[in-house]
Amino acid sequence: MTFDKTFNLTDVHVTSAVYKNVALLNSRTMEHPGFFGAFFLHGNSDFRVFAQFFHHSVLEFADSPNPVFGSDEEKAMRNAMAFAFPDAGILTCNRHLRATVLNILQIRSVYHMAPK
Repeated sequence: MTFDKTFNLTDVHVTSAVYKNVALLNSRTMEHPGFFGAFFLHGNSDFRVFAQFFHHSVLEFADSPNPVFGSDEEKAMRNAMAFAFPDAGILTCNRHLRATVLNILQIRSVYHMAPK
């Protein structure tokens, strides 16, 4: 299951959950289709707010022996996931990592900064 927070949506943020439904299989692609899960509306994006959200989700994953969660690089969200699900695997979205690396490389090339 992955979680992603929207930005610039007025003063309210929406964090959405997306998961692959392993009970279904697309006969053409042979992949499990993606579905939206919970939506979380919030004004702040700090550890406490995300911890409350994930605390309410703990019971939903009680029967999952090895849950794996993914997100972007939202530090407060990732720390709250690790707090609520200490035994879960937590992954970072490849698209977000790639964008961050490309952004850093672009900034360094613009300012002719040498890597450390």
